[in-house]
Amino acid sequence: MAARLLPGTTTRVRRGRRDDFAHVQAVLGQAGGDRAERLYHRMMRDLGTDLYVAEEEGGTIVAVIVLAYGRSLSAGGLAAVLEVARRSTEPRLGEGLVAFAEERARRRGCRELAARIDGADAELRAVLVARGFHPADVLVAGLVPAV
Repeated sequence: MAARLLPGTTTRVRRGRRDDFAHVQAVLGQAGGDRAERLYHRMMRDLGTDLYVAEEEGGTIVAVIVLAYGRSLSAGGLAAVLEVARRSTEPRLGEGLVAFAEERARRRGCRELAARIDGADAELRAVLVARGFHPADVLVAGLVPAV
């Protein structure tokens, strides 16, 4: 997929590449490391996951978009989970990222798209609600690795 300009912005979205790892970690606000890098590379090869980056004109990565796909009995087919992390406050970036993710999920045949977002990103939450996303009963537990 060629890089795609998000409407009303100077930001282009493209598939993540192997050499984007350090920049992705910076957007996520996390330190790198061998384990994180292995996970990143596995996600890039996983056919059930799409990883995209949004970059400004100069090539600076300002957002990361991950779509993870899976079969769902409750959705009656394929469903996707969206994760967005961004460090840009460019107007309309959130709207463009969500619209891009919705289009990608539709093209994969998804019947449902859920979003996991950083609770501190009120603007992105507002964009999701305005586009028809609504709170659902999802409970999440952090799991400790098995010994």
